[in-house]
Amino acid sequence: MDTPLQIHKRKVYTTTAIGLIFLVLLISSLLFLLGGLIFHTEFCLLNTRIEFLHYKNLQSRLKYGLQDQGWQPIRLQSRFGYELIGTFILNPRPSNKTIIFLHGISATQAMGMHYVEMYLNEGYNLLIYDSRSHGASSGACTTWGYYEKYDLDQWIDWLLERNPQSTIGVHGVSMGAATALMHTALNEPSKRVKFYIADSPYSDLTKLITQKIITYTQSQYPLWIHILVKCASLVSYFQSDFLYEEVSPIKNLTNVTTPILYLHSEADVIVPVEMSRELYEATNGYRELHTFPNIKHGRAAIDRKSEYQDIVVKFLHIVDE
Repeated sequence: MDTPLQIHKRKVYTTTAIGLIFLVLLISSLLFLLGGLIFHTEFCLLNTRIEFLHYKNLQSRLKYGLQDQGWQPIRLQSRFGYELIGTFILNPRPSNKTIIFLHGISATQAMGMHYVEMYLNEGYNLLIYDSRSHGASSGACTTWGYYEKYDLDQWIDWLLERNPQSTIGVHGVSMGAATALMHTALNEPSKRVKFYIADSPYSDLTKLITQKIITYTQSQYPLWIHILVKCASLVSYFQSDFLYEEVSPIKNLTNVTTPILYLHSEADVIVPVEMSRELYEATNGYRELHTFPNIKHGRAAIDRKSEYQDIVVKFLHIVDE
């Protein structure tokens, strides 16, 4: 039988062990939350105002169109309280057909300059705009398609108020492509968008982030990465009212019947081409998938311009029938 002293010592040891375990868990939780805060701030707030050189060069072309070619500057008040800045490029030949172009992360509406000639030649007007927290548009942070899909829906409202007979297509690149695919579920009941073109989309944001961190750190024990991403998602919920796991284009496609053209570069190290293949397989309506060997992320429209345009134009002719 244990003596009173032994019983007392055992209680002290047990209480101390529990206390230490609790302290370790508390410190670990605080460290993960701090890491999540830093990651979310870098990922969703600071990562969106970078301007790559070729976007700056395209700004001069956009400025020329606004000043000398009658392109129309547009300001739209988002229902979430921030201002969106865009440009409506009318086709020289009057047309009821309009493409809404959605740029990728860290870009601006000027990215749409790569696509103006193609769509004008095919008889479309073009509507381009700075996504929330990008370019001249305001907004606290990017949400990788979550709130952006509602902004897209407002631009569709604007087009249909201007011309109720509008035929509308959406062409997005990278984050813009994911936003377009997130919008498909909103569009399905009304079919206000006739088709979507998704260039280099991610299928699921949490999966993409996790894969990228694992690759970057070459971690053999990815549990801490999953915890970090969950903490960053929790921070985003309290700061920006959305969870990373809610940004999952592939979950929106189950009942979608609107035609979708998937385009992806096979040498894409930012968003793996497998994600477009997953999206293609998950799409039940009419869909096409075309990939481009030895091309980097989102560069097919530039580096394989002729091939890219041929694919898009053939798709347009199919969906216009």
